[in-house]
Amino acid sequence: METSKSLTPLISEEEFLPLAEIHCRKLLFVLSVINDENMIVNKHYYFTLMQEAEKLEGFLDDHGARSNMRWLYFAELVACVRNFSIAGFYLYHILDRYLDYLGGDADQMHREFRDAAYNTLDYFAFVLSRFHSALVEEATAQGIKVGERSAPAGDWGLKVIPKLPYTIVGSEISDVDERMISIAQDYRRVFKIFRQNGLDRRIKATKLLEIIPGKISETMFTGFEADLHNIQSEYDTYIKGGRLGADPNAVALRGLTAIPMHLFDMLRWLVHFFERHEYETEARKGSVKGRIAELVDDGKLLATIVGFGLRFSGKYLNEGNKVAERILSSYVKPVSYELAIPRPQGFHARPATYISLVVQEHGTDVFMHVSNEKFDCRSVLEILQAGGLIADLGLNTVKFEGDTRALDDLKILAEHNYCEDQEIPQSLSYLRILRNL
Repeated sequence: METSKSLTPLISEEEFLPLAEIHCRKLLFVLSVINDENMIVNKHYYFTLMQEAEKLEGFLDDHGARSNMRWLYFAELVACVRNFSIAGFYLYHILDRYLDYLGGDADQMHREFRDAAYNTLDYFAFVLSRFHSALVEEATAQGIKVGERSAPAGDWGLKVIPKLPYTIVGSEISDVDERMISIAQDYRRVFKIFRQNGLDRRIKATKLLEIIPGKISETMFTGFEADLHNIQSEYDTYIKGGRLGADPNAVALRGLTAIPMHLFDMLRWLVHFFERHEYETEARKGSVKGRIAELVDDGKLLATIVGFGLRFSGKYLNEGNKVAERILSSYVKPVSYELAIPRPQGFHARPATYISLVVQEHGTDVFMHVSNEKFDCRSVLEILQAGGLIADLGLNTVKFEGDTRALDDLKILAEHNYCEDQEIPQSLSYLRILRNL
């Protein structure tokens, strides 16, 4: 009986060595620039570093380097360089485009973000410098001759690139207002999920293992990034250049979509680095994981993920949520419903809270009208004040005015006596989540 043989040809470690030497020269050169005080490191540099790391990683993976004990550590180091180069690229991209996104002069939030971002980039440069030293040491140990800047110097100086005038006119589709409402609602949905995961609050952790992957993960940030990318794409397709493209709120929402989207991109690669290269699993136990862990301070990585990335993602999402609510309130067509009063105690704390939560869920203005006075239904306090006036007047019904979507839910709430003596209906299940928040 003939033994089957693999169709994949094998290459000996000795034959592989000269190929590896050729393919790693450019990355080692580009990475060495991180230590050169005379070079300006910027987005163009990180883009070049990212490309070279991806090319070398592809070459190593094609030859099965991560399945070979001699080349495993070298291949993992290259992957680490790729992770941090992508994270740095996205952060520089935000800094370069910030004023395009939000316009105007630098405000307090911009200055705070800019300072924190450059501190983070200094940390990335420090980590990449350590990876460079480790790569040079490992390459030398494997017999690769590491030259002194054999490649020509790259021009990574910061350039201001002139732009053509914006002359594209967007299509005036008949439902453009509905598109804008849909975009604003989708944005609020992303912020809602962010809050429900407790990411808008300060995460208390002393080490990354306490939050990764239990509380945050690469998959989570991939989802956030994809949702915001879809919002940005819909805006650029249907709103940009059209009638609503000049609306300051619409423009601001576009910028407040891009900034957290790229921050989630950055966070995804930082968490990916930890999950892949440092997170303790049976498959990763051993010398390679331990050697990489020694190069990156987990405490500093934790501070970057939580204290910088998540913190500013939350700040910009919160600002975007406010803008989305302004958009919803300005584009909806208000209607009015006459609804029953809660039985038997009227608008005391519990029904007032549920009304407020319904309004918060939809993000539009809803008002209660009582005897020529108007009360904001976002505010529990104002609803209680209206309740006192309703009791004095002996009313059995009251008029609500606002967006149809919000009023439809308030109608369901009223039909269930504002959950005074009934469970929260399935169609308003979001009230359970908001109530717990």
